[in-house]
Amino acid sequence: MSTLTEEKESTVTEKQELTTDFTPAADCRFYRNAKGFLGLELGGTDHKRVQLSRALPFSAPGQYICVADTESKEVAVLESLGDFTDEQRELLEAELGIRYFYPIVTQVKSIKEKMGSYYVDLAIGDYKKTIAVKDISKNLKQLGGGRIVLTDVDGNRFMIPDVYKIQKKSLQMLEPYLY
Repeated sequence: MSTLTEEKESTVTEKQELTTDFTPAADCRFYRNAKGFLGLELGGTDHKRVQLSRALPFSAPGQYICVADTESKEVAVLESLGDFTDEQRELLEAELGIRYFYPIVTQVKSIKEKMGSYYVDLAIGDYKKTIAVKDISKNLKQLGGGRIVLTDVDGNRFMIPDVYKIQKKSLQMLEPYLY
């Protein structure tokens, strides 16, 4: 057996664990800067503007939050928002709410294909909206528990919290695209 083959086999059989060093909540002080953006004081460094993103946005919304600077360089990884004081947690949740805003769809009125795009008429409460979706099979995602996220051509996301609780006609329109 060649050395390359032996090396490859040993790499495959070794158990590797992913480890992440989480930033302790006690080391962080989040604040709003003069322009209203989120900032972070961490380890003697003042990051005047940071962005938050969820590693698992739908399955664990309060856990595993990445904090990045304006150049998208990771500054910290937060294990849980529950580790923060009420004031800090409210600040972080408000920021995440802005980034991960998605309207709740109450009904799908129609889905029509025209020239390679799908036009979906939605009801969002009492409001009606038509969105354009390029590849509906890739932009209609099932998240488990009946939840569905539909992403339009502009990257806007629309949530159906439980597809089995919407009108039967809406479900019938969506079924061909669910798998």
